[in-house]
Amino acid sequence: MRDWLNPLEVVVITVCLLILSGLLLPEMLVARDTAREQSCHDRLQQIGSAFLQYEKVHRGLPPRRSGFNDGNPYGGWGGYILPYLKLADQADQYDTGYDFFDPKNKAIVETQLPVFLCPASPAERFVQIQSQASTKSLNPDKATVFTCKAAAVDFITSNGVQMARNGYGINAMGREGRIGNQRQPMTDNKDLPIAKITDGLSNTLLLIEQAGRPAAWRNKTKKPGEGQFGMSPNARGAWAGWGSISFGAVNPETGERPPRGDSTDCSVNCNNWLGIYSFHQDGGNVLFCDGSVRFFGTKLDPLTFAYLTIRDDGHLIQLDDF
Repeated sequence: MRDWLNPLEVVVITVCLLILSGLLLPEMLVARDTAREQSCHDRLQQIGSAFLQYEKVHRGLPPRRSGFNDGNPYGGWGGYILPYLKLADQADQYDTGYDFFDPKNKAIVETQLPVFLCPASPAERFVQIQSQASTKSLNPDKATVFTCKAAAVDFITSNGVQMARNGYGINAMGREGRIGNQRQPMTDNKDLPIAKITDGLSNTLLLIEQAGRPAAWRNKTKKPGEGQFGMSPNARGAWAGWGSISFGAVNPETGERPPRGDSTDCSVNCNNWLGIYSFHQDGGNVLFCDGSVRFFGTKLDPLTFAYLTIRDDGHLIQLDDF
C-alpha cells in the first residue's frame, strides 16, 4: 500500500478543499455574525435588568452623567449600576464619591468589562482622560492632574435630540434645533423616578447601541483621530464616564449633519456620535425602559427615533414604526 500521492491527486484534493471552503465560508461567517448579535443582545438585556434592580432600590433610574455643571464627582450610569450587574468584586472597587478617573477608581475603570461591549465591535478600546479632581470629589488633592486609560462602552443614552431645521423637524424643533434636553428617562446628577416616563416604559428607549468609541465612525468607515472630546473628563465612550450624548439623524451619504429633513435621513449605522450605530449587518440593538431589547433596522424614521427618545411627548408609537 503506497503512502504518498502523485501530483495530480494533490491538485484534485486541493481543488476540492478550496471548493468546499468556498461553499462553507459564507455560512460560517453568517453563523459568527448571528452569534455576536445575540451576545450583544444578551449583554444589553443584562444591563437592562441592572437598571431595573437599581430603580427598585433607589426609586429612580441613575444619573446619565454626574458632575455636569454642579461640581460633583464625574461619572455616569455605568458606575451606578455596577453593583447590580452580578459583578460584586468589581463593584467593591468603584466609589462614586470620587471622579471616575481618580486614582481611587483607576484599576477598575481601566478594566475592560465584557458586559459593556458588543462582541461585533472592535476590541481593546480605551478613552484617555487627563483632569484634576472635581470640586466635590472626596479626594482632597485638587491640584494634581490625574491620568486614566478608561475602558470602553458600546451603549449610551440621550441628553437631547437634534432635529432637522426643515421638513419633518419643523413642527418638532425647539430652540436652536434641539429638543428635550431634560426629557429623557435619565437626567443629570440625580435619580429620575420612572413615573416621569409618561409615554410608557415599553415605548421609551433607555440605551442605544452606539459602538466604536473613542473613534468616530461614518458609514462603516473609521475617521482619522480619536473623536471630538479629546482627553477631557466629559469625553464619551468610557463605561464609567458620562453616559449620554444628544441623538439625531444625519445625511445618509456623508454620515454627517446637517440632515436633509426628509425620509432619506439616516438614524441607524451612519454616525456613531448621533444615532444608533453597530457593526452588525442590518441594524442595531436598543434597550427600552421595561428591560426589553429590540433590534432596529436601518430604515428607522428619524422622527420616530426622536419620539422614542423623549419620555413624555405623548406620541403613540406603533410596532411597525420601527
